[in-house]
Amino acid sequence: MKKQRAAATAAPEVVAALQEDGLRMASGRRLEGALARAAKVFGGGPLLHAVQQAGLFKDSKHFVDMPMKEDPEMVLAAFHELQDPSDKKALEAFVKSYFDDAGSELEPWTPEDFQEAPALLKQIKDEAMQTWALGLNRLWATLGRRPHCAVESCQQRYSSLPQRFPTIVPGGRFRETYYWDTYWVIRGLLVCGMLETAKGVAENLLDSVRKFGFVPNGTRVYYLDRSQPPLLTDMVMAIHSVSGDDKWLADVLPVLESEYAFWMSPDTGHLACLSGKRGPLQLNIYHSARAGPRPEAYVEDLEAARQAPERDAAEVYRGLCSGAESGWDFSARWLDSRLGGGDTAANTAKICSISTQNVVPVDLNCFLLRVEEGLAKAYRLLARPGGEKYLEAASKRKEAMEEIFWIEEAQSYRDFCLDAGRSSSVAALSDFATPFWAGLHSSRPGDALQGLQRSGLLQAGGAASTSVNTQGATQWDAPNAWPPLQHMLIEGLDQLHGSEGPALAQDLAQRWLSSCYQAWQRSGFMYEKYNAAVPGEGGGGGEYEPQVGFGWSNGVVLVFLARNWLAASSEK
Repeated sequence: MKKQRAAATAAPEVVAALQEDGLRMASGRRLEGALARAAKVFGGGPLLHAVQQAGLFKDSKHFVDMPMKEDPEMVLAAFHELQDPSDKKALEAFVKSYFDDAGSELEPWTPEDFQEAPALLKQIKDEAMQTWALGLNRLWATLGRRPHCAVESCQQRYSSLPQRFPTIVPGGRFRETYYWDTYWVIRGLLVCGMLETAKGVAENLLDSVRKFGFVPNGTRVYYLDRSQPPLLTDMVMAIHSVSGDDKWLADVLPVLESEYAFWMSPDTGHLACLSGKRGPLQLNIYHSARAGPRPEAYVEDLEAARQAPERDAAEVYRGLCSGAESGWDFSARWLDSRLGGGDTAANTAKICSISTQNVVPVDLNCFLLRVEEGLAKAYRLLARPGGEKYLEAASKRKEAMEEIFWIEEAQSYRDFCLDAGRSSSVAALSDFATPFWAGLHSSRPGDALQGLQRSGLLQAGGAASTSVNTQGATQWDAPNAWPPLQHMLIEGLDQLHGSEGPALAQDLAQRWLSSCYQAWQRSGFMYEKYNAAVPGEGGGGGEYEPQVGFGWSNGVVLVFLARNWLAASSEK
């Protein structure tokens, strides 16, 4: 197998990493106790390999979300007693005997502060828009989940991570909490007056930092090799802006600082050193601790590695896992056609050419800029000394970003490819949305606006993720439009001085509302992503079926309805 070949031929440090797969966290620490026992089944190893290779389930994620009926040692012993682990019928019988239904450990939960008709939504004067908003509000009751108490008392049997508070999940196959999704879930909950639920959801992520030193991609043991875009500080500040609870802010501030330290540690692989005009510069990259296939996408990752026999399989896997950490899983932003054939510029680059860990992303550094400024603001709100160090870090980051990312001829920022030593050829919405959101365009708002308007990304149904259409091979490319990117772009444009930025924000918010409302009227669903070119049509492509639900989609529309409620109007 590809993974075995990599272990046999790769450098000693790669071999060691493969042996630790599933047991080494993104922080560099090794799993211990019940979590380590669970990871022996759900994080890697011969049982996981056999089940995923046999294709027992259409979705690779299904198996790793199935609780064990017995302790992992007993399950593994029974597996090793199978005469032929490749016998599909025998394997099916084994899984049926030793595993429960996927997600059965997560119980439906209705938030205690749920209201049928929140006060703010009742102020929406357009009857159709108000009805839609109230319908979205009711979805929170369907997306609430509470882990069964056995998840904590018998952690070794579950891939689910224990949580102190109930949570709101995205929906569909995404049965658990996801890190960066949660920011837009919280924004939507706050619009609906659900402060206590929002605070509990954030506290679960804060607990992750307290326990692991970082927030994992999602609340599963197999996600502990990576994080996701660092938005926890933004979540806390959004909640504090509503609650005004300075005591809570003071209590959680050290936790937020710990998460920032994780991203800035030289031991986690998230730092990139670059040569600047006046000396070395430091920016951040995405980087996973895993050197093998993702358990939740095992078959897909094996196939990607097989498509690039000339590459070290461990590098392909690390690129895929790091791409998952970015939240953009996957995009032409992370593909290097030199590594796997095809041509990114011609929309033909293959997923096997992925090299996320060798791209310095505009968006990650904008998120961390917001973290630095958010921490400084928290110090200021609490009238504490010491916040200046974060303002200094923010200033250094801005200088580095301006030098490394800004492309004058494109009038935009652009990701930087470390191996090639040049700016990316892929124009992405993150080049505009996240700098606007982080206030990075303040020195040249006119230039950036012109760059955005001539980028080809702004379309009838929203702003496309990139200018590259991979014909469905990667879902974070054209023609897909994703809710979080629309929100960051529009909220960022709203912050610009003058009338042009806010006017464009108003127009784009209304385009997004119109597209999502058309889809809602036709299907009764909120989609995970939409088609930027065709208003009212859901997005597609990628390595799993399009999902509905949907946490961040609901949150973004609720925020826009609250923002645009005087202007919102339905299609007659």
